[in-house]
Amino acid sequence: MKLRCVKNSLRLRVKKSDLQQLNTEGIITETVAFGGQQLFAFALAISEMHGEVTAEFLDNLIIVQLPTDSAQTWIHSNEVGIEVQNQLDNGESLHILVEKDFPCLDRENEDKSDTFFELATKKPDAC
Repeated sequence: MKLRCVKNSLRLRVKKSDLQQLNTEGIITETVAFGGQQLFAFALAISEMHGEVTAEFLDNLIIVQLPTDSAQTWIHSNEVGIEVQNQLDNGESLHILVEKDFPCLDRENEDKSDTFFELATKKPDAC
């Protein structure tokens, strides 16, 4: 799973094996170690307790939670992504995009075996 962050925006890109793990275990997590005790993590989870897509940041963990019905529809279909705008307390919004990972067609040395090549666009300039 990959995470891209831009001002008030989270984008998670999920590989085929990640999607299988999400379906069977209900959560996928990635970590980045900075040495010592410093660790940053992000996760994507299926939640029966949430009726909408949510994101939280607690104890160096970003967790995006998908409602069960939305997650199951997305996992078992050709639907590429789930996208929402969550309103924040300060009047701004947080854009959340969770999508199946496509291969980058312009990166010849990249391992594309675990991506959703069959759903990818045929345009050579798109990832």
